Amino acid sequence: MKTLKMKLGNKKMVYLILPVIAGIAITFQTAFSGKLNKQVGSLETVILVHLFGLMVAIVVYLLRGDATFKFMSSINLLPILAGSMGVLIIFSISKSFVINGAFTTIMISVIIQLIVSKVIDHFGLLGAIKNPISLPQLLSLFIIISGVILYQYNK
Repeated sequence: MKTLKMKLGNKKMVYLILPVIAGIAITFQTAFSGKLNKQVGSLETVILVHLFGLMVAIVVYLLRGDATFKFMSSINLLPILAGSMGVLIIFSISKSFVINGAFTTIMISVIIQLIVSKVIDHFGLLGAIKNPISLPQLLSLFIIISGVILYQYNK
C-alpha cells in the first residue's frame, strides 16, 4: 500500500513538472515569436508559428505508430476554438514582445492567466472542479499584481 502511495506521489510530481516545462516553452516561444515578428510582421508570424507547430504535431502523431484520423469525425466544434485562441496568443505576444520586451510580456500574461484561471476554478466553469477562492488566495493575487505594478513603475 505504501509503495502504491509513493508511485502515485511520483506520478503527481511528474504532472507538476509539466507546467514548468510549459512555462519555459512559453518564454522561449515569446522570444522567438517577437524576433520573428520584427523580421516578417505579426500575421506572418502567426502563420509560420502555427504552420511549423502543425507540422511537428503531425510528425509526432504519425511516429506514435497508431495514427488514425477517426477522431476528427466526432469532435465538438466549440473546443477547437482553441486553435483560434492560439492565433490570438501568438499575435498578441509577438507584438507585445517588440514593444514591451520578454519579461513584461510574460509577467502581464501570467497575471491575467492566474486571474482568469481562478475565476474558472471558483465558478467551476468549462468542466473544472469548483474550487472557491479563499482569502489567502485573494491576498496572494493582490501581492502578485502589486509586484507587477511596482515593477512597471520602476522601469
